[in-house]
Amino acid sequence: MSKTVASRLFGTDGIRARAGDFPLDPPTIEAIGQSIGELLGGEILVARDPRESGWWIYRHLAAGLERGGTRVRNAGILPTPAVALLTQQSSASGGIMISASHNPFEDNGIKVFGARGEKLSDRDEERVEDRVSTLVPKVAPSGLAGSGVPEELLTESLAETREYQRLLLEGFPTGRWLEGIHIAIDCANGATSQVGPALFESLGAQVSRLSCRPDGRNINSACGAVHPESLTQWVRQHTVDLAVAYDGDGDRALFVTGEGCLLDGDAILLIMARAMKALGNLVPPSVVGTSMTNIQLEHDLGREGIVLFRVDVGDRYVFRKMKDEGLPLGGEPSGHIIFPDHGLSGDGLLTTLRLLEVLVREKRTLGELARGWKPRPQLLRNLRVAERVPLEEHAKISGKVQEIKDLLGSTGRIVVRYSGTEPLLRIMIESDSDETNETLARDLTAVIRQTIG
Repeated sequence: MSKTVASRLFGTDGIRARAGDFPLDPPTIEAIGQSIGELLGGEILVARDPRESGWWIYRHLAAGLERGGTRVRNAGILPTPAVALLTQQSSASGGIMISASHNPFEDNGIKVFGARGEKLSDRDEERVEDRVSTLVPKVAPSGLAGSGVPEELLTESLAETREYQRLLLEGFPTGRWLEGIHIAIDCANGATSQVGPALFESLGAQVSRLSCRPDGRNINSACGAVHPESLTQWVRQHTVDLAVAYDGDGDRALFVTGEGCLLDGDAILLIMARAMKALGNLVPPSVVGTSMTNIQLEHDLGREGIVLFRVDVGDRYVFRKMKDEGLPLGGEPSGHIIFPDHGLSGDGLLTTLRLLEVLVREKRTLGELARGWKPRPQLLRNLRVAERVPLEEHAKISGKVQEIKDLLGSTGRIVVRYSGTEPLLRIMIESDSDETNETLARDLTAVIRQTIG
């Protein structure tokens, strides 16, 4: 494996690929484990989501970690934010989550956290990549994909789950403070399927469980934050106070009001920013978003004296901005919401607790809190690509993007970027109408297809 290939191991959210193919084939997984072990040392906590490839990836990763000189602590099935929080609060020298987040079950990934529970720095990722390139000179995809997973391997580790719940609830009211609230929870048949419903039931809430029966292959399948339309439809046919959809590893959350209105991360940022400012907790009065944050959030916050900072897509970049400048709230439209006083990354369960706390304190429904929120019409389009060709090298594409920017002016935005986790070119256009977005996206897509295929 050349250094050029090695430099592609880490994307914006760890290492991710089809399970069994490079770099998630057994020899490379073990090399990754050994390099991480050599970097972090000590004891490393390892958890996974319930997709079927997680158990054999864990075995190869653990073998590599031990060869690298570390002790491995198997935490079983846990959400990604639990790994970050437990790593920070324990004597572990690092943590690893085996998950492909919102991707289908055929994919998997490796997310690495340092002793402070923060994702590895770019420099440490480069060190891992450089070491892997020396351990595995040349790797061919093995095609290993696994064939089912024993039922006992789909369960969580009780000790780590209890500790995660305890840490989550620090600072919240004690007792059954959610009595009288009916919440529907769509766990995407993922890592929150057991811990999520149990958490809210322990606080007195009535919980309707949806997509909470993982079988190794149904993770994110027509459910969860990736497909919130199924939850929205369910809410419109039932009576609940609110509903929430998590993704496969539980680090993002989308919400549905009792009336059946879907709220993404931008809406939740607006609600939480207002609530925190009213309590004097939004200091300085700032929120961190990304290039994908709807322009309407920027306008709505601005009218209330709150500044929106934008960073690159990825909750690691949101967290870094917040940490570097001491900012109190941040997140992404996809549902990653970060509260730096309580968590180190997006945490769907923590976001739900914070939102419910606002509802209880203000004695208002989620629909009432979101009243007046009307995001600017936004189009998102994904184009599958064979390789990530630098777009700035193609005058026709860059020229067309600039033409659209000039046309939109201050009333809209366009963002064209490659996905950090999938072979996709993402197009986002905001304007005053869906029709304008469709026309502009169609014109730009034609130019891209003509230029790079």
